[in-house]
Amino acid sequence: MTDHALEWELPRVQESAGSPAWVRHALLGITLVLVVFGLLSVYSASSFSAQQSGLPGNHVLMSQLARAAIGAVALIVATFVDYRLYERLAWPILLVVAALLLVVILPGTSEIAPLRNGSRRWLMLGPATFQPSELAKVAVVFWTAALAVRKQCALKSFRGGVLPFLLILGPVLVLIAAEPHLSATLITAALVATVLFAAGMRIRHFLVLALPIGPALWWLVRSNSYQLTRILAFLDPEADTSGAGYQLQQAQIAIGSGGVLGAGYGESTQKLHYLPEAQNDFIYPIIAEEWGFVGAVTMLVLFLVWTHLGLRIARSAPDLFGRLIAIGLTAIVAIGAFGHIGITMGLLPTTGVSLPFISAGGTGLVTALAITGVLLNVASRRRC
Repeated sequence: MTDHALEWELPRVQESAGSPAWVRHALLGITLVLVVFGLLSVYSASSFSAQQSGLPGNHVLMSQLARAAIGAVALIVATFVDYRLYERLAWPILLVVAALLLVVILPGTSEIAPLRNGSRRWLMLGPATFQPSELAKVAVVFWTAALAVRKQCALKSFRGGVLPFLLILGPVLVLIAAEPHLSATLITAALVATVLFAAGMRIRHFLVLALPIGPALWWLVRSNSYQLTRILAFLDPEADTSGAGYQLQQAQIAIGSGGVLGAGYGESTQKLHYLPEAQNDFIYPIIAEEWGFVGAVTMLVLFLVWTHLGLRIARSAPDLFGRLIAIGLTAIVAIGAFGHIGITMGLLPTTGVSLPFISAGGTGLVTALAITGVLLNVASRRRC
């Protein structure tokens, strides 16, 4: 097997490129199913805690409905905007997002970038509150794909092909890590690797780049005590069931108590002050508790099919840029979904990863719907 772009490389696009209509309809249909189910799950997971805080039981649901409406607009707009525009705007998009990431961590900006749970990840501009790190994932995919297309001939060279990516994207990753936001840093780095892997970067270059990752990751974990305690809790969840391992223990209780068919919609007991962040980073255990093994597996299958459709669109893309952004954007949803499920099941260290289309949160939902719109646009295009 050659060491550059891989034997499993996607088949070359045909002259009549363009995904079948059923692929686009299926992707849109599954997306809508996930969003609707997400709204139901957010209401179930948040109603009790909202009432305990003196708010209406549907407070979080109404906020999520508003975000879903914005996301629907983003999906529609992205569906009709030619994806090739993102290749021309890749630099401005990346620079704007990098500026937002810098504002989040600058001293003196705490009024618009407040400290929450030990991190500064949110930016409040007027009525809008969002996470620039979520936007960074999309911006990095666009920029990496655009430069990979331009540097196809030089991509097999480390100095001429790989180094430029490191020089530009390295500081972006540092800005995300400085929030600190370990999971977003790792996911963004994985997205870069995924796009470059698909573009034809040599395997030995990945191995060279992997050498400093271990020490850098260890330093990042050691510099943030809560991340270290989470790693230790992952290795031995029962060592501190009232501290760092508490959330994981409660998540596993929720998953295990669901049985085959679940306790029934709205009947979760773990959401009653037992499982923190039940509507956000730990919504999958609530789904498993209320809908049982059948519901949990159905959710997993939906994301598997969504991922398959995204990769199918990438395979049929009319040009290399379309193929690379389709792979990268699909990876954003796939990594988020399977990462969230793996974390809540105790297969991965506990860290903040929301479930795409499902978890409460504006930036994640709007971004996921916009990603779907871009994929639909790629799927509808044919080679000129």
